[in-house]
Amino acid sequence: MAEPARKGLIKAFIGFTGPELATQEVLYGFVMALIFITSASVGLISYDSPWDIVILIVGMNFVWGFIDMYIFYRMDTTAQKRYTEILRNDKHRTEEERYEDVYDSLGSTIFDVLTEEDKTKAARMLFNCRLGTEKEMKADRRNMFISAASCFVITLLTTVPLILCLVLIPKDDALAAATLVACICLFFVGYMLEPTNGRWQKTKTGISIAAVAYVLTYFATYLGG
Repeated sequence: MAEPARKGLIKAFIGFTGPELATQEVLYGFVMALIFITSASVGLISYDSPWDIVILIVGMNFVWGFIDMYIFYRMDTTAQKRYTEILRNDKHRTEEERYEDVYDSLGSTIFDVLTEEDKTKAARMLFNCRLGTEKEMKADRRNMFISAASCFVITLLTTVPLILCLVLIPKDDALAAATLVACICLFFVGYMLEPTNGRWQKTKTGISIAAVAYVLTYFATYLGG
């Protein structure tokens, strides 16, 4: 009975953020934690207690997770205001200028994979749509905050398996175990979030995400992450 509950929790967070953003936060979280673990492994930093490393990891992920939360929320709310201005009937812009603004604002969305003809139809349809009410926009901003807060929580959750390794495993093996566990977690994150159903493609995505995170960790460790 516990397994479906865990899957439900994971899907809930992904539902709030979207799979791409969730993957990004997981990657950031593990890489930031692994920077300290790798630094300790190669002797760049010393520590007397595993809790010294734990404090560094939690502190780093808390700060950058909070920064992401704030930036994402501000970006979303700013975009909402910009979209409102684009769709508002502004006497200082011609109809064609307003249409071009609508068309351009649809970039980097599912809109990009449409044919040019359908892009034009979609932009024209949106151009003639009505703006939502203030109550609806406030609800959207609430969802934006939930999404941003979920990014913060995801970043912090990446520290849990590494902390368990550091405090439960003897010091001589704890760092290596934490690195291995981080790579395994990243593999399964990539495996689960790969949109296709093929196991080989899911496996490749999982391996690539784990490998990229591991390589980035060493770059960050030696080049000043």
